[in-house]
Amino acid sequence: MPRPRPAGAAAAPALTAVLLGAVLLGAVPLSACQPVGRQAADGAAVAPKAGDEAAAQSTVTTDWGPLGPADRDVIVRVRQAALWEIAVARQAQRRAARPATRRALGAIARGHVRLDLLDRQVAARLNLPLPDRPTPDQQSWMSEITGKSGNDYDRTAVARMRMAQGLLYAELGAVRAGTRNTLVREFAQRAQPLVDDQMGRLEATGFVTGDVLPDPPEVTEPPPPAQPGGRAAPAPAATTVLSGGG
Repeated sequence: MPRPRPAGAAAAPALTAVLLGAVLLGAVPLSACQPVGRQAADGAAVAPKAGDEAAAQSTVTTDWGPLGPADRDVIVRVRQAALWEIAVARQAQRRAARPATRRALGAIARGHVRLDLLDRQVAARLNLPLPDRPTPDQQSWMSEITGKSGNDYDRTAVARMRMAQGLLYAELGAVRAGTRNTLVREFAQRAQPLVDDQMGRLEATGFVTGDVLPDPPEVTEPPPPAQPGGRAAPAPAATTVLSGGG
């Protein structure tokens, strides 16, 4: 998923719902929804301040330990995902061609609402501003999905969401493994199973193929492949190896 641009205070839920619904229906041109570097409480654009980029890369002290750039980034990304995926999933409950897609996307919408609530609670405790609108890329995905019909609608919605979910899942795992902030660690630990559940629901629709998955992680020293036509001997139990074979 593309790196979101941080925004300021979130708008009221009703306003956000109206904006997302309008984007999905094509009533709001994409150019009218460009996110800005920061945003005032009333939604007015605020010019970026000098040093904002350096501040974004800094680590700050909190009651739960140091809060670094990756910690803040994953919380923002979870919020950013909710801003377009909830709207798409709710629309798919009505428009998807297949009942299985409608059921899966309906469950994802409900799960994302719970995840967004958790995300906003953690952000409030950390005094972390969250975005209040989809990124330009996300807006283009929403328009792309809305412009489809039949199985093409189902396939496009599932493909876009599965790609985004896979990237988010990987970042949650990396932050869960390495964060020094106990609150962020707890958040990632709770969020990752919810994203995993959503990926499973998307895969169960039958529309997830290899071309919609993110690239696998790079491995510096991968094990050699098996010889063609050959078969590797089963490995002994680790306890047997550790005990010297006795």
